[in-house]
Amino acid sequence: MLDTKQLLKTVQIQVPLVTKPFNAIADNLHSTEDEVIEALARLKQQGIVRSIAGIFNATKLGYQSNLVAFDVPQNNIEKAVQVINPLPGVSHNYLREGDYNIWFTLALPQEENYLDYVENLAKKAGATRFNIFKATTMVKLSARFDPDDVIGDTQFTVKNPDASITIDNTVKKAINVLQQDLPLVGEAFGAIVTEKKISIGVDEVLTTGEKLLSTGVMRSYRAVVRHHAVGFVANAMTVWKADNEKLSDILREFSKEPSISHLYVRQSFPNRWDYPVFAMVHAKSQDELFAIIQKLHSIAKVDYRSYRSLQEFKKERVKYFEN
Repeated sequence: MLDTKQLLKTVQIQVPLVTKPFNAIADNLHSTEDEVIEALARLKQQGIVRSIAGIFNATKLGYQSNLVAFDVPQNNIEKAVQVINPLPGVSHNYLREGDYNIWFTLALPQEENYLDYVENLAKKAGATRFNIFKATTMVKLSARFDPDDVIGDTQFTVKNPDASITIDNTVKKAINVLQQDLPLVGEAFGAIVTEKKISIGVDEVLTTGEKLLSTGVMRSYRAVVRHHAVGFVANAMTVWKADNEKLSDILREFSKEPSISHLYVRQSFPNRWDYPVFAMVHAKSQDELFAIIQKLHSIAKVDYRSYRSLQEFKKERVKYFEN
């Protein structure tokens, strides 16, 4: 009998790039393709599995992607969401508690003037001020959320970090396939090619996908779950003041913390920001969240700010090369 929890763990780490991916998963879990597909369908219906698709490195695809913070008056929040959410380069948009209250990620083509674009966007959204945070160091990225379990690390490994891949038309077509939510059918990649009428063969998609993984252009190909649906109902983005002397120690200790799913060093522009360490913390209750942050404070022994998440406005993957 299929172990659904083990299935959930498996697909959050990697979904194989093969013609019949669910059959390959079934073989590893001593199950059948039908059982795997039926279980994943239930997990989607229950709102646990959000999607199965590739996660890409925007920079290596010729985009600039940063975290953006707006300070929006309460009476302008709905307007701001209506302005921000439709943008194809916005993958995440959250209402958070703190001096900056709307936080979103924005990917733009390299030729776009990022600062001018965000400044104009802030005016349209009714923001009184804004700041942009560029990642300079990625310590921990992405996590596996398991029911009745801690957050598990799903760090990706680039097999050939010095290798490169030309982003030609074939690669763009393969990315167009790999960024779609994988349908729950036997020959899933073939179904995408047929439905979307993308002129590329399935074998070429899979071969290109492996190259994208090995060069780090595609960070992973896996399922993403809704952490609220598996019990992690409280989270906060915490930011920490750290000079060069303390930075490496804080990053080393924070990287060990299972409650932290994302850990970055970020540089701000255009405005000064004294909190370069960004750590996303998850918990199963608000009390637990508070206790975890206090624990982190006792480890770091530096000033910090906490931006507790209040509402999710948007969370989906950016779609590249669709036009």
